[in-house]
Amino acid sequence: MITLYRSPNSDRADAIQDTLDEIVIAYETVEISSSGALPPDVPSLPALRDDEEVVAGSDALADHLDSLRELMNEWNRFQSDACYIEDDGSIC
Repeated sequence: MITLYRSPNSDRADAIQDTLDEIVIAYETVEISSSGALPPDVPSLPALRDDEEVVAGSDALADHLDSLRELMNEWNRFQSDACYIEDDGSIC
């Protein structure tokens, strides 16, 4: 599961959240107030946790979002209601 750690009023975090919504991937959001403590392995906000990996920093976040976009594009290629006719005439 992907977790977005963010501060309540962050344009950068809003853009990341918009991208996650756009690529239609499941994630949860954890808002951390200015007085709230970050998890020990989260260096700065905004940050993404993807399984065991924590990604922070503009370049790393952009690269990871690109990877997630590619993953979902590949996943969606095989998610259709299409039915194929095999060479022997059998279907689906």
